[in-house]
Amino acid sequence: MVKFLPLKKAVAETLHDGDTVAFEGFTHLIPTAAAHEAIRQCFRDLTLIRMTPDLIYDQMIGMGMAKKIVFSYLGNPGVGLLRRVRDAIENGFPRPIEVEEHSHAG
Repeated sequence: MVKFLPLKKAVAETLHDGDTVAFEGFTHLIPTAAAHEAIRQCFRDLTLIRMTPDLIYDQMIGMGMAKKIVFSYLGNPGVGLLRRVRDAIENGFPRPIEVEEHSHAG
């Protein structure tokens, strides 16, 4: 059954600390508002899954929300390097992050 909720309430009711989550979409369909609402609600210890992480994951990792990231390609030619992701992987800032990379090649 379909249930319509304000975004703030929908995120609060469905996302929890420690969850595994995928905010998926491409170009104009990236769920920026939902990711920003998750940032506002300060979730922690998330496992973030995305085929090609972009700015929203860079922001979420920069806020210390993620303990792990699962992806197949890390980068975004349209916006450049994901500097917060790189900081987390290389320097453990703002916190160390576990990385699970998958190949498109199989």
